[in-house]
Amino acid sequence: MVSLIFVSHSYELAKTTAEYIKKVTNTTDVKISFSGGSGEDNKELGTDAVEVFNAIEDVYSDDGVIIFCDLGSALISSELAISMLDEEKSANVRMTSAPFIEGGINAAIQSSLGKNIDEVINESLESLTPKISYVKDKIDYTFNSENAETIEFKDYIKGEYKILLENGFHARPVFMFINIIANSKSEVYISNKTKHKPPVSADSVTKVTLLNIEYGDIMEIYAKGPDAEQVLERFEYLVNGKFETRKKTHQSKDIDSNFTVVSEGTVKGKATYMYFGINVKKEHIKDSIAEKEKFNKAIDNVKKDLMEQKTIIEQKNLQNNEYLIFETYISMLFDDYVLKEVYELIDNKKYSAAYSYNKVMRNIFKSFDSLDDGYIKERKYDIEDILHQVLKYLLDIKIEMPDEDDIILIVDNVYASIVTEIGENIKGVISINGSAVSHAAILLKSLNIPYVIFPSAMQLKGKNVVIDTKNKEGKVIYLNK
Repeated sequence: MVSLIFVSHSYELAKTTAEYIKKVTNTTDVKISFSGGSGEDNKELGTDAVEVFNAIEDVYSDDGVIIFCDLGSALISSELAISMLDEEKSANVRMTSAPFIEGGINAAIQSSLGKNIDEVINESLESLTPKISYVKDKIDYTFNSENAETIEFKDYIKGEYKILLENGFHARPVFMFINIIANSKSEVYISNKTKHKPPVSADSVTKVTLLNIEYGDIMEIYAKGPDAEQVLERFEYLVNGKFETRKKTHQSKDIDSNFTVVSEGTVKGKATYMYFGINVKKEHIKDSIAEKEKFNKAIDNVKKDLMEQKTIIEQKNLQNNEYLIFETYISMLFDDYVLKEVYELIDNKKYSAAYSYNKVMRNIFKSFDSLDDGYIKERKYDIEDILHQVLKYLLDIKIEMPDEDDIILIVDNVYASIVTEIGENIKGVISINGSAVSHAAILLKSLNIPYVIFPSAMQLKGKNVVIDTKNKEGKVIYLNK
């Protein structure tokens, strides 16, 4: 039998819905689970992809699993949970847009009758027809669920593209694609056919990135409007013309279990530790309007900073359009999904803007950890970079780079925004955490600044050290005696 899962921002709502549907339908054979809430004991509003994944595993059936979502991040968390499953299992798990209660009741009944997953979903989508027919608050209340997708995209033209970019549909092509959409007059949706991820609006960097489009995946684009054909043509040119395929652009060299050399070079200087992290305390506010105005002002200030960061990198005339990284950041900064979630926390929970933004962005950060593709997974550092830049304005924090000569900078994580502030006095960078394929790593390599990831870097603090990535004895980092 087909199993059912109910995912809500509220733990109580998800639990009550599952129990209510079991009681109303009296279907003891149908496996029903739920996931809801976030934080300690699931008391806060939100959703968690890992918990949705566990719910799927609890009731998984080869006959299929249907996920009902209430709104917002429930959809994204469910998509991520599906992507975490084995390929064989993920093919049998589906999300539906059917109503939470009425759809769930219909689904439970149809599943108990032994219907297959397509039949169960179709009946769920029909669940509002009797209510609409009775109330008559919709002119056309006849809905043919069997052709739901056809009706939704019947006026759209469709293109399918196999992605041959070595690093998948990563930040720069994503931004260029969204820029195409922004300058078109068409409505555009994008899906990952290979991973069974349903279409999402193509105007959100976060949503498109979370489709986890890797090398070899089949990407579908639906476009409707006066220039729809041109949109598809420009996209085809984008993936086949502007970015070379099957070419390794970033390589890391593991010297031993302790070092990862990202950018080659030989430099020396005083190891100076800088802390760029920002701790955020839970704080409640009284005036939601004033708090949202404060948040909007911070967003606008960060946009100005990102434009300056873009200009700094653009003026260096690097070969691979690295400045587009900051265009992507700006798109992520104004992502409607993120802003809406923050506003809701400020309005409904009376959380401070700093706590609200930190909470939303941290949830997205954790979501990237569940992705399969290593390159796209490391985009989580972009999320953290943007978060820190906004928090600096919200919490009035100023961080000054060291101005002494001949510095080897030690950081917990290095971000693209930090790279733009590196002056000639900083000879190299060592990070305790990080990734060889993060955008910061890409920039450091393009700028020929030696960069090593070294988990035990704090032992070097305050000492004169040498970074020598080509040392024949394997001593990549050593004291300068």
